[in-house]
Order: sequence, then structure tokens, then C-alpha cells
Amino acid sequence: MDQYASVLLAFPDGKYSSNEEYHRAVRQHVQKVEKLGKEHGAALGSHAAQLLEHVNPAVNSISYLTVLGIVVQRERAPQTNMTLLTWITRFLMTFDARQMRYAGSQFSGLLNLVGEGSLFPASVAVDLLATAILRVDPTGSILTSHHFQLVRLALYTDNIEPALPVIEKEIVFFPGVKGSGEGRHPCDLQLSPSEYITPESDLTGKLKASAVLQYDLLVAKCFIQRRAWQQAFDALERVITYPIKDQACSKIMTEAYNKWVLVGLLLNGKTPTLPVSVASSTRKVYSILGKPYFSLAEAFDLKTAEALNAEFASLGPQFWAEEGNLGLVTQVLIYYQRWMIVNLQKIYTKISIDHVRRLTQSAETGKELGTEAEVLALLDDMISTGMLNGRVEPAVAGKPAHLVFLAPAEELSEAEFATQMLQTAERIKDLGPIVKATNERLATTREYVRYMAREQKGGGKGIADFVGFNTQVEDEDLMTGIMTGH
Repeated sequence: MDQYASVLLAFPDGKYSSNEEYHRAVRQHVQKVEKLGKEHGAALGSHAAQLLEHVNPAVNSISYLTVLGIVVQRERAPQTNMTLLTWITRFLMTFDARQMRYAGSQFSGLLNLVGEGSLFPASVAVDLLATAILRVDPTGSILTSHHFQLVRLALYTDNIEPALPVIEKEIVFFPGVKGSGEGRHPCDLQLSPSEYITPESDLTGKLKASAVLQYDLLVAKCFIQRRAWQQAFDALERVITYPIKDQACSKIMTEAYNKWVLVGLLLNGKTPTLPVSVASSTRKVYSILGKPYFSLAEAFDLKTAEALNAEFASLGPQFWAEEGNLGLVTQVLIYYQRWMIVNLQKIYTKISIDHVRRLTQSAETGKELGTEAEVLALLDDMISTGMLNGRVEPAVAGKPAHLVFLAPAEELSEAEFATQMLQTAERIKDLGPIVKATNERLATTREYVRYMAREQKGGGKGIADFVGFNTQVEDEDLMTGIMTGH
């Protein structure tokens, strides 16, 4: 066993003075460990417990992963082997992300196994996947095939909370980006994640444009489930405004549009307006295929609670259920009266509870609430969730109970201002590497070089010409550059 341990512990053997030295050493180590696994796999599996006591997953990550992979392959029912599950957990929580750039195939294989959801309880699996994804890419800026495993598992097992650190990150890059990292070693810590998380490194699979749309739609569903309307709205809007070839419109986009209309009603109390970037042909498809949703939104905007209820009933719950939107439509009916109450502050600063009851109606029934107690319960819920900025003054000395609308604070306290400034500084700091990588990659594209050449010859048209360059990028090229519109 000592001879196996000597190979497994050989890397790293100290500090390396350059990326070239590290690169050469880690590649040699990978070759030796792979050879050891092929020639002595059975022995390594038999002595796994003893070996993994001495191999530190945070230091000897490639070696630890190799032995772990052998044990997993030998185990017929890994989900019942608590020792193995402990080893996997320890590894995914502590591995050296730099080394994984040279062991992408084994690493992805382990993540795929965890992502299947059969090894661990779903909540644990989601947590481990999210942790591993952010250890490899702390910026969370590149979309990978493992993101899909994570968001699907989180959504369909109702374990969204542990996935939030990943799905709340803004995606900027896709796998397969060609840029300034070409010719540099994967171990270079100055590389953008998009330059070492590639299909070639096996840290991700290849992704098509449709996969990007599907990911944002799944993310939106996660936020809808949490009633995080703003985040859901943003994710859906990324889908419906996605730049597409030949101004086509996919089924995923139309599904997202229908949900976007409903979430927009919940978020802002009115029908959302399509961004100007949406092509006219795409708008036409949305208006035709999304007609039931637009009609519902029209009733929300312009008609009465009774009319909105009738619009819902005209197609029936089964239609909305088959569309996969019954829950959202039900929330729209619930929120109708809430938005009526919120909008009362445009007229009143103080209003009696009975007056609120008589001026607003429930779209669930098409009628006013029956008692002041029901109104008070509704107001209490709206205030506690932050939807309504107000307070209820109870009835005193014969005076009826009132709702008082509170004006938003006009000035921040010194502590609140300092907190906001700190948060802004942190966001700017996080954007630094992404902006740098984007600028470097833009400068290497053929289209940009041609544009600059024309500008230097005086043949360009300034900003307008550059905008033209942006709009001529083919759909396939979107998968090798910045996520336009995100």
C-alpha cells in the first residue's frame, strides 16, 4: 500500500514558481495516477479506506477523486454505503478547484452521479451540487451542463433554497468561448472561468441556444415557486427577449411569455410592456399564441373583479391547468384586490376599513368582502409581506378603524447609506474580472477587428456602425460570446 500512497501523495510536492511549472507537474501527476488506477484498480479499491485517511481531498484532490471513482464503480449500491457517501461529501466540500481543471471528466462524472438524486436526499444533493459549481466558478458567470442538473433537481424535489447561491448569479458566458485565454495554461488563476470551463476540459458539456432558454425558464419556475416575482420576471424576460435567428419564436419562448404576463401582473399590478428589442414578428407570435393571457391581463387592467373572474371562468380551470399555469392565474385573481388596495394610496392618505371593503372587490368571487374582519386580515397579510406600506389604526371612541398609507422614507440613515455604498462597491468589484474578460474577447473577434479597421480607414459610421455589427451576429455565435440581453 505504501507504493500506492507514494504516487497519490506526490502532487503537489510544494510551491510552484510559475504556471508553466505547475502545469507540467500536474499533467505528469495525472498520467501517473491514471496509470496506477488502470494497473492496480482492484488493489486501490480494497485499500480505499486506509488510503483516503492519508490523502487530503483539499490538497491531493486529483488523487482523492481517482480513488473515489474506483470505489464508486465497484460499489453496486453506493447509496447504501454511508462511508462512501461521507467520502463524496468531504471531497465536494473541500476539493482544490485549480486541480479539477485537469480532472474534468472524473469530476463531471461524480457531479452527474450526485445530480441524479439517488445517492443523497434531494436537499443534500442540491446543496452539494451548488457548492461544487461555485467552488469551480466563484463568479457563477458561466452556464454549464451541471446548472441544469441543479435547477431540475431543486425544482422537481422542492429544494430550491440550497440552489439559490447558484441560480441567483447572473449568467454572462456560455461554454466554448474563444478569447484571450487561448495559449495560456488552465491552471492560470487569472483566467476567466469561461476560459477553463469548456467542453474540452470536460468541466461542462456543450450547450445549444435552446438549452439557455430552458435554463432561464426553469430558474423562473423556481422563483415563481418562492413567490419571488421580480426575480421570476427578470428570468422570463431574458427568455422572451433572447436574440434569435430569422426572427423565429420557439415553444419555450411562448411558454415563457405567457408566464411573463402573469408574473408582471403580480409584480406591478398591470400588464407588462414588451421591451423594444423584441422583433415585430416575435411580437405577433406572442399576441396570437398568448391571446388568453392578454385577455386576462386586459380584464385585470380595465375591468371589474367580476369581469376578471368571468374571463378566468370562460376557459375554465382545466385549460389553465393544462397550460401549467393554474397556480399563477389563481394568484392573479388573489392579487387583484391587493393591487386595488395599493392603488387607493394614489387618492387617499387615510381611509376607513369599511370604505376599503366597499371600494375593492375580490376577483376570486367577483364581490366585496363580507366583513371588516376579512379586510383587516387581508391588510395585515399585505403589510407583513411588505406589499403595502401602511398601518391600521383601530377603532377608538366611536371612530371607525382606518388604514393609514405611509409615505416612503425620503432619506436614508447614515448606517443605511453606508450599507448601500458597501453593497454597490462589492458588485462593482465582482464585475471587474467579467468586464476584463469580455473586453479581451471582443477585441479578438473577426467582426470587431473588421469594424476597427474600417474606423481607422475612416470608412466607419461610428456608434451606428458598431450597433450594426452587434445585430449581425449569427445565432450560433451567441453560444461563444456574451449573453446578449442578460
